Amino acid sequence: MNENTLIENAILAFLHNYPQHKWANEYEILLKKVKDGEYQTTQTRKRGRSAKRQRTKEAPGNKTGKEKVETTNQEA
Repeated sequence: MNENTLIENAILAFLHNYPQHKWANEYEILLKKVKDGEYQTTQTRKRGRSAKRQRTKEAPGNKTGKEKVETTNQEA
């Protein structure tokens, strides 16, 4: 499906639902440009490859969760 067809459909839906809106005239002008082929959708520029973090064997950080903690009961 062509992107211009989707834009045309969206403009027609807007004009159908909001015929008295203050932007209705601008949308009618844009609709005419889309139908005549004057309006071209812009292509977004893609960046290079996506960034990936290096994985390590063990995550750095606090290792207290893995150690066994022993407590002694001292009675006075």
